[in-house]
Amino acid sequence: MIVKLLLQTLKNSARLVRDRMVLESFGAKFENCRIDPRAIIRVGHDCHLKFGRNVVIGALTFISVEPDLHAAPGDVANLDVGDFTYIGEGNNLRAAGGIRIGSNCLISQGVSIISSNHSSELGRPITEQPSRTDKKGVTIQDDVWIGTNATILPGVTIGKGAIVAAGSVVTTSVADYTIVAGVPARFLKARQ
Repeated sequence: MIVKLLLQTLKNSARLVRDRMVLESFGAKFENCRIDPRAIIRVGHDCHLKFGRNVVIGALTFISVEPDLHAAPGDVANLDVGDFTYIGEGNNLRAAGGIRIGSNCLISQGVSIISSNHSSELGRPITEQPSRTDKKGVTIQDDVWIGTNATILPGVTIGKGAIVAAGSVVTTSVADYTIVAGVPARFLKARQ
């Protein structure tokens, strides 16, 4: 039993070192970051990943910094996370269209941030639809709190100091220092 536990610990440590080396080979920057070894981070060729100082990435969070399957030639994915930002457990960040998360943000558990989507034109199977170009990218400015199980969709900017309530689906941009809630998310009140 003890030998089995030690082998598993060594295997997990080796995976963490390997994953860090892979990420650093893509130019990823880490300064005092805490990335749980159970988080999964995939970075595509020529894509950009940057974590600011003291970023925390929780267990079972999946981060994909890769172009969409049907992306236009030359499309590259980007993820830029500012200083002192916390990204909790079990989140899903898809950065094919580009995601920028500011400093001092709190992203709770079970949050999905989707920065690109495919088209849905008739006459073509859904699996062959090209990426949309009209709504792309997500920007989350500084000092933002995103509640548990919220979903942020492509083309959205969440303003500085805003709060997104738990379970909300954000389909349009959110003004600075406001609180939004619901499906779709709507203005609830100003932050005071």
